[in-house]
Amino acid sequence: MDETGLDEEREIAWLAMPEKAPVMGESGEEIGRAEELLGDKKDDIFHGIVVKLARGGHKVEVRADRIPKITTRRVYTDLAADELEQLPPVK
Repeated sequence: MDETGLDEEREIAWLAMPEKAPVMGESGEEIGRAEELLGDKKDDIFHGIVVKLARGGHKVEVRADRIPKITTRRVYTDLAADELEQLPPVK
């Protein structure tokens, strides 16, 4: 633990993604919350996540190749908020 009493943010495996983790856009702003992991747990193949967007509240799928890092606190994507809003909604 650090001096604030919080664990240091560190990179983790996709299966350990925190529930409802904040999803950060390319410029560092929070653009939504992770709702679901997409992948094959048995074969350890990560496909992406479902994100509930902060603006508009609809859910979209973000492919694994657009997620450079998952940490103990957040999920990082290389997409901007407006790019995410253009993705088709997940049903």
